Amino acid sequence: MSDAETNVIGELSDNVDRDWLLQHLVTLVNDIGELSQPITLWTNAGIISGDLISAKSYAELYSEKFLQRFPPDSAEAPAKMLSWLFGGYFSDEPPKANSAAFIHLRGAKLFLPNGVVPASQGVLWRGRISQVTGFNLGVLSQSE
Repeated sequence: MSDAETNVIGELSDNVDRDWLLQHLVTLVNDIGELSQPITLWTNAGIISGDLISAKSYAELYSEKFLQRFPPDSAEAPAKMLSWLFGGYFSDEPPKANSAAFIHLRGAKLFLPNGVVPASQGVLWRGRISQVTGFNLGVLSQSE
């Protein structure tokens, strides 16, 4: 591989088989932060379609949703735990091109092989890039 190809494609640091193009797309979204990209992923579980969001956006949305279950006067300890768990997502250091191992979707819907969509509204979803077997830009919709 030439130096130019290495700069564009990057080298995987952990020898896990994952789509380098998808990994770089996730890294770009993680780096920009406020960007979202409609995307459809093929996995062993089925087809998942939603908006690709940054890890930081995922951490914020996850924390917000999780903390809604606690009364305000008892949310301090869980909030500290979430801040500790997601602390790396709020670093000012830009992500490395080969460091993205997880993909995060907002409004994700699962399309099963028989065409059934189990939930009518999308969910917050996190999955391993290495478990994605294919992808395309854009989202699927269920026909009525």
